[in-house]
Amino acid sequence: MATTERQNRLLVAEDWTKIYQAFQQADFKSYDFETLRRTMVAYLRENYPDDFNDFVESSEYIALIDLIAYVAQSLSFRVDLNARENFLETAERRNSVLQLARLINYNAKRNKPATGLLKIDSIITTQDVNDSTGTNLANTTVIWNDSVNSNYREQFISILNAANQTGQLFGSPRESGSIGGITTEIYTLGSNQTDLPIFKFQQLIGGITREFEITSSTINDSESIYETRPIPGTGLTYTYRTDGAGDSSNNTGFFFLFKQGTIRQTEFSIDKATTNFVKPINVGNINDSDVWLYKLDQFGQLIEEWTKVPSLSGNNAIYNSLAKSQRNIYNVITKNSDQIDLVFGDGNFSNLPLGTFRIYYRTSDNAKYTIQAPEMKNVQIDIPYIEANGSQQT
Repeated sequence: MATTERQNRLLVAEDWTKIYQAFQQADFKSYDFETLRRTMVAYLRENYPDDFNDFVESSEYIALIDLIAYVAQSLSFRVDLNARENFLETAERRNSVLQLARLINYNAKRNKPATGLLKIDSIITTQDVNDSTGTNLANTTVIWNDSVNSNYREQFISILNAANQTGQLFGSPRESGSIGGITTEIYTLGSNQTDLPIFKFQQLIGGITREFEITSSTINDSESIYETRPIPGTGLTYTYRTDGAGDSSNNTGFFFLFKQGTIRQTEFSIDKATTNFVKPINVGNINDSDVWLYKLDQFGQLIEEWTKVPSLSGNNAIYNSLAKSQRNIYNVITKNSDQIDLVFGDGNFSNLPLGTFRIYYRTSDNAKYTIQAPEMKNVQIDIPYIEANGSQQT
């Protein structure tokens, strides 16, 4: 094939039939080294038999063909790999799948924390608390549904009333309602703590020691008992439930909400308002439910909570279908290894972040396991509280 004729055919880009005729002898399915080398030699023998005919293994020209075949194999592998990662059906890297999912407005879920209720089966206090018979209950263990103590309920309530915040005596709860057909009440313990009202413990679950936390609970605007947002300095809340089946029922008594994992915090500052600002939180195993964002004042105190909105159609940081007055919003985007990005708005449908912020998040075990009731027994915690006269008790 004459050089001029071949160049003319290659340069006529608008005529696909000319391009096809020029390359109809080429094998474009060849990606590996051996096939590429064989295809190039065959192509040269067929199209340039007079110009190139030295195909012995010791030829310098063969060395160049080997080098070109090696480079072509490497490039072909990377091109094919990148192409596969651009389609959901063929993508293999989790990060690629997450990014492709966001193209169709789907934000992948992260791990779910194990959660449940711990029933308080015994209680003891350092405070001098007297029951109706005048018995001092200080440093005395009171057992719930105790068959040898007819006053167990009164004593239980007396100790808790002494520890509750003012105005939240038993019968006058902070919150009340029916959850799953069971009458539920929420009470708050008095506290002068400056940190979060969270108490940690460890339990052996399925042969593995896992971290757990007792957290404050609430039932506001919900059909379930869930964790209230973390605010430093607030008292720990507990739940009283009664299903009408008596104190021996598993659903009657006093309970604490627990979650598996460890709550953490990160502070960051934004000195310049930027549209669509993204703040990465490069910590693995952040669970899917426990993320809270606050803005801080100049003294490092919480002044306002920003609202997390789901990345669903009609609800994200760019388009705000919430009330127009709710403009402090952000998205939580899932990344590889259950890390997250905080994505803020563009200033039109939501406010631009500016100042110092603190994010609370809980990292939980990214694993499948079952918690049996016997595995959660003998959990003991010390909860400090402030009695009515201002003294510290436990």
